[in-house]
Amino acid sequence: MTWVWIALAVLLVAAGALTPVLTGRRRRALRSNDEEVAARSRYHQLGHYVEDTVVTPDQVDDEQAAALLRTARERWLTTGALLARAGTEADFTHAEEVAVQGLTSVADAYARLGRPGPRLPKKP
Repeated sequence: MTWVWIALAVLLVAAGALTPVLTGRRRRALRSNDEEVAARSRYHQLGHYVEDTVVTPDQVDDEQAAALLRTARERWLTTGALLARAGTEADFTHAEEVAVQGLTSVADAYARLGRPGPRLPKKP
């Protein structure tokens, strides 16, 4: 009867040891989280301009600036969807590129309106 308890204990210890290994497999696709941090940072920066701003497309007289702000909002929503599914460095890099496109649209719209806009990342 003792051997049953020993076998059960061994199984529990093995299951406990394998759980982090098996659940961490998805995260091993990333060598570091630099891409994820950069993508989420650009996403939140873009969100500041399209969600938390007093300048909305409805309040702008310049139709081109309004169109640019609508494009920026669409890029923000797209980036959010990409980040929700991202799991590899390439996914996070793609999400960051879409967010930068939105920030470029915001910067162009703000320039047309004579307002200071977001700082855009330097191109390598």
